[in-house]
Amino acid sequence: MMKKLLLYILLLKASIGLGQIKLKVVDSNTMLGIPFANIWVENTQTGTTANENGEFIIDNSIGQTIIISSVGYESKKIQMSDIQTIIELIPEVVELKEVIIASKKGKTKNTIGKFKDSEIGFYYAANNNPEIKARFFPFDSLALKTPFLDKIKLRIYSEIKKAKFNIRLYSIDAAGKPSHNLNEQNIIGIAKKGENNIEIDLSNLNIIFPEEGLFVSFEWLIIDENEYKISFPIPNSTERKEMSLYEPKVGLLPAKNNMNSWTYKNGVWQKEKIFGGNTPVPYLNNYGILAVELTLTD
Repeated sequence: MMKKLLLYILLLKASIGLGQIKLKVVDSNTMLGIPFANIWVENTQTGTTANENGEFIIDNSIGQTIIISSVGYESKKIQMSDIQTIIELIPEVVELKEVIIASKKGKTKNTIGKFKDSEIGFYYAANNNPEIKARFFPFDSLALKTPFLDKIKLRIYSEIKKAKFNIRLYSIDAAGKPSHNLNEQNIIGIAKKGENNIEIDLSNLNIIFPEEGLFVSFEWLIIDENEYKISFPIPNSTERKEMSLYEPKVGLLPAKNNMNSWTYKNGVWQKEKIFGGNTPVPYLNNYGILAVELTLTD
């Protein structure tokens, strides 16, 4: 019996050591699965998203370390050689600088970051890897009268029905990039097929606009139900190449200045870069920032 048990353990270790492995991300307190955790293989362009149960599959032969992040939890780095089938994340504790007691009325509303649909001529999609685009909103004088975050509006295009995406709200760190999550749980949006404006209700979060400003971020979820396959011809060949995009696409606004926009990719935050190549005018040689309207209330 002992020999069989040892053989089973050796086979299990061997299966973990070769090729694709199935893992699960869980809360270290409750041991429940964490939905839609973001996973990157460090120093590579490979990553994925956990499903609603916290499960994901990854190839452990392509790198040495994975980076896992999720709203409401401390990020974690794990060596491939140390990976277990269950990965525990510790709930994030954010110390507030002060306790603000305020009574929400919800009578007055103000909007910052207004955009027109006609201003958007480019929609950005993720490929096989998770990605987060973040746009910074500096503290606005309107927040003095209407301090609570009420809702956001995004311009979305989707090739499929009910594509899911995640909204993250971040504070800003000393270097000017996204820092801690201001929301404790995922804010999952669902996109209709086609081109639409989608509003996300933030009123139940009771978040007061930080004096340091905040980032509103759009996160792609690399899950099966978001996959959309396209094909295009290969030059000088009768064959076509197939690739997967992950819906939905999000509308970007052209801007001559970066406006402190960032992208989380390859497991790190990177300052948004100027568009080049075949990017359409007026985005060519300009920056693309998230088309986001942020509504505040009192």
